[in-house]
Amino acid sequence: MGIGLVLAAMYGMGWWGMAQNRLADMLFLPRPVSPDIVIIAIDDKSIQAIGRWPWDRRVHARLISAFNAQPSIIGFDVTFSESSPDDVILAEAIRKSGKVVLAAEKNLVPVEVLRRSAKYGTVDVITDRDGVVRRVQTDGSFVGQIAGEHGEILINFAGKPGSFRTISYVDALKGGDFTGKIVLVGATAKDLHDEFLTPVSAGQAMAGVEIHANAIQTILESRYLKVESGRITVATILAMAVAAALTGFWSLIFLLGFWGWSFASFDAGIVRNLLFPTLVVGVGIVANLVFKYLTESRQKKFIQKALGQYLSKQVMTELLGHPEKLKLGGEKRMITVLFSDIAGFTSISEKTSPEELAAKLNDYLTRMTKVVFDHQGVLDKYVGDAIMAFWGAPVLQADQALQACQAAQAMQEAVGEFSVRIGINTGEMIVGNMGSEMRFDYSLLGDNVNLGSRLEGLNKEYGTKIIIAQSTYEKIKDKLPARLLDTVAVKGKELGIKIYELGSGGPEDFEKARKLYEEGKFAAAAKLFSRWPNDGPSKTLLARCRELIKVPSKRWNGVFHATSK
Repeated sequence: MGIGLVLAAMYGMGWWGMAQNRLADMLFLPRPVSPDIVIIAIDDKSIQAIGRWPWDRRVHARLISAFNAQPSIIGFDVTFSESSPDDVILAEAIRKSGKVVLAAEKNLVPVEVLRRSAKYGTVDVITDRDGVVRRVQTDGSFVGQIAGEHGEILINFAGKPGSFRTISYVDALKGGDFTGKIVLVGATAKDLHDEFLTPVSAGQAMAGVEIHANAIQTILESRYLKVESGRITVATILAMAVAAALTGFWSLIFLLGFWGWSFASFDAGIVRNLLFPTLVVGVGIVANLVFKYLTESRQKKFIQKALGQYLSKQVMTELLGHPEKLKLGGEKRMITVLFSDIAGFTSISEKTSPEELAAKLNDYLTRMTKVVFDHQGVLDKYVGDAIMAFWGAPVLQADQALQACQAAQAMQEAVGEFSVRIGINTGEMIVGNMGSEMRFDYSLLGDNVNLGSRLEGLNKEYGTKIIIAQSTYEKIKDKLPARLLDTVAVKGKELGIKIYELGSGGPEDFEKARKLYEEGKFAAAAKLFSRWPNDGPSKTLLARCRELIKVPSKRWNGVFHATSK
């Protein structure tokens, strides 16, 4: 709206009037010229035939006589301001005709003898600052004497130069049918320099006599042009400013409609201001683009600054291209979360100098983060030596569980001297800005997040490296190997979930032994588990079977209730 007010003020101060005139010139469309107006051209052909200009007054007298009083009026766009021996002859021909109008210029009028025989008017045209003739003064003018006086008028040009019926002067001397015609005699030869640029010129100057013909037709047909009022122009500017502000690029539709309205108005005789309404839409669109660019640029910088440490380049590129995928404030999504922790880190830290430990930890975290990013994951946070990462936000990932599991396997291959435990869970979680207005923290919340953390800790119970929840297993079971370990109710929960060890089939009869254990057949299960003393899960379940044999459970349902995190 501010742009509209500024441009309205500029219009009020008269800025760019010539530019508006040039735009308005585009509104002229060809239409039929009046068949009642005929131009007798003082052209090169006639000059070659009759002789050098100016001609003897007897020649003009012959032309008037050749018309045989047929025209309704004869306008001579020729200034007879200097006396000639043959003025009396011309004056007599004019008197007999009784239909002649002569031309005068600002300080040059026909000689007295001719003035007594005919009406006369000025042929001076009004040239705008850009050298284009768009208007004519009819009061006391050549045009006014022929068509009637109406003050200053905008000429409603009917067509480009050469549109009116034109007959060479030398041919007109031979006579012809001019009954009822308005005959205009004037120079068209280039060397006589009586030509001007007009709105319909298209680079070709129009003879002064044809400009008069257009002005006369404007008056005779009452096709007057009137510039719209300043109030309407200002109202249009402000209306288009509002449209540009509210609709952006769609305001081009309003602009096209405005141009169509302007053409229709022009045909009705009203010249609309095309410049400022067009400017306000153009500037408005550019301003919107600049604002959008700056806003998106700030948004992208914000996203890069806030999330650059969390996201891989691929995910960041996708997010920068579609920032709407990043919903601040939190939303419920299907997410796969991964927790990892270095086994025995406290013991390691006690045996290592702080400087060496920091160097090793930095190297380890760098390698682990690269793995997460290579698998399109989001790094949530480091907590000491622990890592939390997730998949499925801010960009949707149909293969999120598979990516997370493959990342876990790749992490195990890249741990180096450390032993790392990993837990993975898939489920609905709240993801979004869990920080504040001052600090952005893109993270997760929910029971399924906590479950992922508990699964990481369960590796200690079973002597495993990667444990995944059943929800994750269902997503990857046809793509990666995994064995069912147990049904566990993590600390704080009553209901059990099935947990799986990723990447190991285990001993051949492990599933048979596990089912016996689940069914409460502890002695038979223990017999099988004892065969695999080097298998972590088998050792754990063997110890549990022996304990349950010693102290039977009255409510055994196959679910192990974890007592630690």
